[in-house]
Amino acid sequence: MTATPMRGVFAVSTTPFSSDGTQDLDMYGRSVERVLEAGVDGILALGATGEALALDEAEREAQIRHLVEVVDGRVPVVVGCMAYRPEDMSAMISSSARWGASAAMVTPSFYGGLGAGDAIAALTPVLGRSELPVLVYNNPHSTGTDLLPEDLVGLLEHDSMWAVKETSGEATRVRELRAALGTDVEVFVGADGLALEGFTQGASGWVAASAWLTPARCVDLWAAAASGDWSRAVSLWDGLAGPLGQIESDPAFISLIKRALGELGLPQGPVRTPLPTATDEAVSALVDTLKSLGDRH
Repeated sequence: MTATPMRGVFAVSTTPFSSDGTQDLDMYGRSVERVLEAGVDGILALGATGEALALDEAEREAQIRHLVEVVDGRVPVVVGCMAYRPEDMSAMISSSARWGASAAMVTPSFYGGLGAGDAIAALTPVLGRSELPVLVYNNPHSTGTDLLPEDLVGLLEHDSMWAVKETSGEATRVRELRAALGTDVEVFVGADGLALEGFTQGASGWVAASAWLTPARCVDLWAAAASGDWSRAVSLWDGLAGPLGQIESDPAFISLIKRALGELGLPQGPVRTPLPTATDEAVSALVDTLKSLGDRH
C-alpha cells in the first residue's frame, strides 16, 4: 500500500536492441518520452514484453537507471522482479530500489506447477521484506498458477502490498478482486482484451503493453472511463479492440509490438532468442489498422 495513489495507465516497455545486439538506450529514452508526452501515468519495465528474462544483471541495471533518469520523477517507475526463488525476487527488488524504482512487480514462481497456497507462501516473505510497494501479477497462462481473490487476501497483512495486475481472462475477476481486497489495494487490468470490462468493474487502471505502442489512445480510453463518459469510452474501445486483439492473439506479440513501432519510426531491433519473430503479414495488418484510426497513437 502506498501513501500516494499510483493509478491510471502504466505503459509496459519493450527493450530496444541495436544491430550489434546490445541495448539501445538512446532509443529506449526516445520511446519513454513518447509515452510520457501521450500522458501515461506510469511505466513498467522489465516485464515479459521487455524481454526481462533475456537480460543479464548489468543490462537490467543500465536500463532502469536510464529509465529513472529520463522519467525524472514525472511518473512512477515499476520494475519487473520475476524469478523462481523468493530470495532472488527479493534481491531484484533491493537492486531496483537502489536504482531509483518506485515499485516492483512479482509473479508466482514459474515452472514449478505451484498451487495457489504454495505460491502465496513463497510470495509472503518477499512482500514482508520488500523495500518497495509491490504489484502482484496474476498471469496463470505464463506461471501455471491462478491466484484467486481469496488467495490474495492472505497478502493484505503486508504494508508493501500495493496492487494486483489481473490477467486471468475471467470476465468478472476485477469485480471479485475489488470485493475481496477492498479499496486500499489497487486492481489493474492486465488483459488488454478485457480493458473496458475491467474499467466498468472499478479497475484502478490498466497495465498495458499496448500503451507502449499506442499510448495516446489507451490514455484517452482510460480518461473517458474514469470520468464516467461511457459513450465516449465505448466509441474509443470500438476502434482499439481490433489492434489489441491482433496483438493478444499473436504468439509473437513482443516482436509484433517492436516491429510495428519500427514502422511508426521507432526502430526497436529484433527480439532475443528463443522468442519468435512476428510475420511480415501480421506486422502489416497491425500497422494498417493503427493508421486507419488516425494520427493520434
